[in-house]
Amino acid sequence: MNKILPIVGALAFAISPMGTGILSAQPSPEALGKIAEMMTEADLNGDGKTSRAELNQHRAQMFAKLDRNEDGTIDRRDSPKIPLAKRKFEPAFEQVKSIFDSNEDGRVTLDEWNRSDPDIFAMLDRNEDGVVTRAELPSPK
Repeated sequence: MNKILPIVGALAFAISPMGTGILSAQPSPEALGKIAEMMTEADLNGDGKTSRAELNQHRAQMFAKLDRNEDGTIDRRDSPKIPLAKRKFEPAFEQVKSIFDSNEDGRVTLDEWNRSDPDIFAMLDRNEDGVVTRAELPSPK
């Protein structure tokens, strides 16, 4: 769970409303670092490049980790029982819910998770070669 929260933050940043997202003129160094971390984590074969397939697989793994009770949705029932972990889960869940819960029913399905994502990969693959390399990742200024 500890590794997943920064990744959720990166997704939240990348999906945030115009003016604060990845294409913003001055994203915070922390937000840029989270995006770079997410893409590095998505390099599942460790070759220094992240393909669209790797990113999609990584996102599916993120959903599975957040769906702790494996019922196909992310909701309050996925909250850990341990108080410290629960305190960390709650803000992450609220962030995920505010971004991905398109029908506002208090839970996020895999379909909502996948549908709500802008094409982060295309935004980062500046040379359009089908992979995102470390050189293409945003870096703090």
